[in-house]
Amino acid sequence: MMIDYNVSDHWPADTPDWLKSLVSSLDRRHGGSTVLPLTVVVEEILEWMELASGVDAWKNSANRASLRHDLDESVRWLGTSLRAHIAVPLARFQAAFLRLVNSPATVLKQPPGSRADAVWTDLGAVGRDLLEALDADEGVRVSWDDLVATACDRTLEGREYRPIADTLFDQVRRRGLNAEWIFRDLVSVIAYGRDPDEPPVGHRDIPLEERIVSARAHVGTRAVAEPIVVWLGYQGRAFLDLSAGRVSFLNAHWAVPNAKPEGQDFEHKAELWELVQHGGLFKVAKLVDEESDVDFLVRVDLGTTTAADAADRAVRIVETILDVSIHNAGGSRPHLAQYGLLRSSRAGSQNFMVSRREGGFPNDYYGASLTARAIEEHGPRIASALAREDLPRFLSAAIEVQVAANYPFSRDMAMRKPSEADIRSVIPLADRVVQHIAAYAALAPSGLFGLLGERWPHVRWLTDVQRAVHMCLLGGGDRHDLVDDLTRELFASGPLRPWLLFVADRSVDLLSVCRIESERAWIRRMFSSVSDHVAYSALIKGYVAEGAVLEARRGRVRNALVHGNPVGFAIVESVREYAEFLSGGALNLGLESYIEGRTPAAGFNRRTDELTAMLAGQDAAGFWRARLAAQRASDPA
Repeated sequence: MMIDYNVSDHWPADTPDWLKSLVSSLDRRHGGSTVLPLTVVVEEILEWMELASGVDAWKNSANRASLRHDLDESVRWLGTSLRAHIAVPLARFQAAFLRLVNSPATVLKQPPGSRADAVWTDLGAVGRDLLEALDADEGVRVSWDDLVATACDRTLEGREYRPIADTLFDQVRRRGLNAEWIFRDLVSVIAYGRDPDEPPVGHRDIPLEERIVSARAHVGTRAVAEPIVVWLGYQGRAFLDLSAGRVSFLNAHWAVPNAKPEGQDFEHKAELWELVQHGGLFKVAKLVDEESDVDFLVRVDLGTTTAADAADRAVRIVETILDVSIHNAGGSRPHLAQYGLLRSSRAGSQNFMVSRREGGFPNDYYGASLTARAIEEHGPRIASALAREDLPRFLSAAIEVQVAANYPFSRDMAMRKPSEADIRSVIPLADRVVQHIAAYAALAPSGLFGLLGERWPHVRWLTDVQRAVHMCLLGGGDRHDLVDDLTRELFASGPLRPWLLFVADRSVDLLSVCRIESERAWIRRMFSSVSDHVAYSALIKGYVAEGAVLEARRGRVRNALVHGNPVGFAIVESVREYAEFLSGGALNLGLESYIEGRTPAAGFNRRTDELTAMLAGQDAAGFWRARLAAQRASDPA
């Protein structure tokens, strides 16, 4: 942005005060306005219309009143020219908004994803029309006219220019341009008479009228769409090499040295050389005692688009892959250190600053290996789906909330014990994840909670069988060789048999090394249920009853935490596992439907072959033995 002395000390003596006022109104460093730009308010209302829960949002009269006040205030502070330019779409939007906020409760409590009434769809349509008018070339130019008019009106005694300048800034941003650079260009044109691309040296004797016209033309210029590729440099030793969809992961320690013309060939080598040939970006260690700026690179092809916010868009794509992978398989989160932008295959903006990651374990090689395996397992399918279509809004919102819920308990926060506040936050955040996924599947939230609850008994059984195995393998005792043998088979990357068959076949060995005598009877019962459907059914009956109690308690706890009613921490902690099961299950099923291109609602009614067989009376061990026999019969080799 411009520097203060450029507008206070270096003006020619005959410069009119209104010109100084116009230029200084483009400086955004001296405090903003509490008046929100109309573009921001309309976007917020449309976001609420799509994402906000009916009972918690639109049915609440205070929320409707707040949105109405924000809209009225934004309209009141519009400049005269912009108000006239958008008069028709603005009037339609205001009328549609009033119809919604005055709708009966039966409409206002409709959940996201099922809002098909005309009062919802009409507001969405006229809202998009209004934003289109605000984003148009002429819409931006008339905002500039209003800013000029405000500067020329020397009778004004307040900061009337600020809401107009804020609106203009957001209009420029929404058009795919770098608003800060455009405002800097306007200072150059208005204050010095220079073209935006000229070096900042001295004034040019350009009449003020021509400067205003030039600035008006410049602010209304459309962003150039061209091939955009972003290279992101991360710290974190998740060394992997994969490519799917628009995203490619490369080991920086190998790729950067080989980007030189004499290095080994690899895909996108020329692009990387364009960025690193001058030595300032993506530095990697050459000697043992040196430290690399980045450990691995991610290339994101954004296609033909505008350069503004390109790095942020690329980061969001990669973060989606990281969020889902780490949520499903664990690991430590890589740290974004640098980025480089290519516009039409030529180097554009770059960020050379390296900020070191904090928190977690120092040099967490194991966490990095978990991350690499998670990305290799889940990344390709997610990246391919992202290349097919953008992540749906409700899924994106659900992932964002789930990441917030996971963060206090992640490896990145391993050096810090989760607080009571962290644990309390899980319940409402998990609830919100399910709400978003319900909207994505066009299901009522209560219906989705019910479908997820039906999955609880079998999932709880599987989890308890795993717990029983882990109790046996705690170590100690004098049978180290057998414990090592069991552990290797259980955690083998390429197991010889499904893990439930491992339990069925080696339950005697597992019990023989168990040293927790108080749990022996329960562990024996869990192992028996793998091969005995009667034992399994008895356990499931107990889990069904348990699920009903937990669901009722979860609802009470969620409402207490949201509305400030009393709830003991022990009560909160008792439903944390169940709440995490609901949110994780909903998110995984929603993602699976998106990746596979299925109707979301259908995925929530599907059952695994294992569960279907066990509901029909077959035991788990019998099911997997039959499955393996069928596979061997169909593939004799």
